Amino acid sequence: MSSAQSEEGGTASVRLGRILLVDDQAQNRDMLGRRLERRGYEVVLRDGAVGIEEAIVELGIELVLLDWMMPDRSGLEALVGIRSRFDAEHVPVIVVTALDDGDVVSRALEAGANDYITKPIDLRILNARVRAQLDRRMAVLELDTIRNDLERTVQERTQDLVAANQTLSAEITEREAAEALAQTLARHDPLTGLSNRRHFLEELERRLATTKGDETAFALMFVDLDRFKPINDVHGHAIGDELLRVIAARLQSCLRDDSLAARLGGDEFAILLECDEREAAAVAARRILQELGAPILVNGLKLAVGASIGIAMCPSDGVNAALLLQRGDAAMLRAKDERGAFKFFDSAIDEELKSKAAIETELRVAIPNGEILPFFQPIVRLDTGALEGFEVLARWPRAGGGMVSPTAFIPVAEEAGLVDSMFWTLFARACRTALSVAGDFVLAVNISPSQIRDQWFPEKVLRTLRETGFPARRLEIEVTESAMIGDVARAKASLLSLKNQGVQIAMDDFGTGYSSLVLLRELPIDKIKIDRSFIATLEGDRESATIVGALVGLGKALGLKVTAEGVEDKATADCLLAMQCGLAQGYYFGAATELPTYEPRMLRAAV
Repeated sequence: MSSAQSEEGGTASVRLGRILLVDDQAQNRDMLGRRLERRGYEVVLRDGAVGIEEAIVELGIELVLLDWMMPDRSGLEALVGIRSRFDAEHVPVIVVTALDDGDVVSRALEAGANDYITKPIDLRILNARVRAQLDRRMAVLELDTIRNDLERTVQERTQDLVAANQTLSAEITEREAAEALAQTLARHDPLTGLSNRRHFLEELERRLATTKGDETAFALMFVDLDRFKPINDVHGHAIGDELLRVIAARLQSCLRDDSLAARLGGDEFAILLECDEREAAAVAARRILQELGAPILVNGLKLAVGASIGIAMCPSDGVNAALLLQRGDAAMLRAKDERGAFKFFDSAIDEELKSKAAIETELRVAIPNGEILPFFQPIVRLDTGALEGFEVLARWPRAGGGMVSPTAFIPVAEEAGLVDSMFWTLFARACRTALSVAGDFVLAVNISPSQIRDQWFPEKVLRTLRETGFPARRLEIEVTESAMIGDVARAKASLLSLKNQGVQIAMDDFGTGYSSLVLLRELPIDKIKIDRSFIATLEGDRESATIVGALVGLGKALGLKVTAEGVEDKATADCLLAMQCGLAQGYYFGAATELPTYEPRMLRAAV
């Protein structure tokens, strides 16, 4: 998502509005910005509020989404600065706050905020409030225009009738030319010259209206660039914009005159391709991938981007715009799993979409109803077979439908933004259950990438511990390497806050990430958990055995506890014991159960 836009605005600013999103948290900015762009808005991102008054003027901002708590300049200071230069009717401001506090809301409204919304953000509510403020602003601008037109008309009538007629005639001619130009600009992206989202949707509806019979009429392609964002971040938006212009030209060169290419926003493009069979669409997709995969020279830089393409065919994949767009986007997401590929929409994708939609619908009921339960899998000491603790695992015993696999519902919960509410319910319930069982064992819980980047996460953990009475020293937070990539400083601050209160920190799935040693040095880690993919082939694969032995040795050298995950049999347990691995978990020691229970196993002595 490029924050550098032309003065005329992009697709979103013409149709819906140009929004300045100010938030010091990169994850919040990127996620919310992309969601707003997908709804048709043009979004300009800022990580701080310093100088946003000038940005409003320079970038033609129509609405400001302003985070309340920021380090360099608070939301209140920024709001006062905005209102000193712009009134609430022409530059509406919606305050975004994680503090559900009446005093904060009152101060924001008194300082001139038009509205507010609390975190975590419900995107439907946000969209409704943004739309309402932009509609109100548009009404004000229309009234301003009417008022100015009336004043000008009064002045013109005081002039000589002949001169007035001549002036009127000239104005009419000029207005017609301006309207013709405005219509052209309103349907084209000013950066690339391609059609914009508005024109694309109009053309899609027009072609659907002329589609007859069962014969293939056209293909709808979603083209998403694979490596544009890193290039844009590293080399700057000027290079990024020039790169998009070259890509647009290459796209256009791949199409006949009867096809249409459009830029939907950011690095997302779409194509309406006139073709009468799937193979013709496949040929075009291969050519586009070849063109976009070739190196691009921009200001002396040799850049490689590449793309992924999803294809929906009309009428076989749908005869209305909403269905075709949904299915083309679903096929594109499947193509991005492979990168540099194209995928047609098919029944498997359709079934997957339906299954995910059904699971999401049920989850929205199951989570608040407490139907997602904490199960407990034992973690044992390999030298004695004694209990060390339990890992908390989410389980969903669907009413009348058996147990739903975590691999089926947890990714859906993450995509739907439900994983956070599910976590806190499970966490509190697990703490209370653990306290009902005798023993001083450790309770290990997994956290998601979004939670480790939440500045309030440590406070929420400690609040739950206070409310349940579970001791902080018995809690172990498990976080994966990949969850911390991109914001190690924020992760370090959160984990240190918890460690200072006695909470233990474990690095989960160790060995599968990208910068393990760097993270071990930077973060307050107490334990590493060797990923089950290495343990599963420990006996039959010499390379896996070597890796596991090295990881165990690394942990011991750094003074860290080491847990092996996925131990399925005694032979594997004996092998790990011989390597002097300290802890293990897996079905050999016990499956996850509703209550934290464990039957001790005696292992042979270490050699």
